[in-house]
Amino acid sequence: MTGIGSDHLGFALKERLRLCLAERGERVRDFGAFSEDPVDYPDVAAPVAEAVRAGSLERAILVCGTGIGMAIAANKVPGVFAATVTDLYMARKARESNNAQIITLGAHTLTSELAWDLVQAWLSAEFQGGRSARKVAKIRGLEARYLRGAERPLLVG
Repeated sequence: MTGIGSDHLGFALKERLRLCLAERGERVRDFGAFSEDPVDYPDVAAPVAEAVRAGSLERAILVCGTGIGMAIAANKVPGVFAATVTDLYMARKARESNNAQIITLGAHTLTSELAWDLVQAWLSAEFQGGRSARKVAKIRGLEARYLRGAERPLLVG
């Protein structure tokens, strides 16, 4: 199953992508926004990323104005890799090289046609492993190291 979510800025693009996914025969779980009423993107990114982490979603698409805020928020959930993509190469590589379970898109930076092309490229790609597996494992190791220290306050200054 593929998850999809947006803030209010990404609502129209999310709706278009949701319909395109359904026409393609994908099972889609919509996490909102459900209108153009203001919604803070972390409030949507978090439950989507948590569903990916839990395994109830294989992949997900998040949309906000630029895609950047959604990626930052989703990447705070341990075990989740979210990548902002803006071209076909990035969409394929997000999955093939980085094993990203989530892509994020910018409603203010992409046409709906390009966004749909990016989604299709990403959905058709699979993690290739090889040299990339070593790099992804190192990223997971970094995450584990910092999670172990999460109980200690960060020193800023």
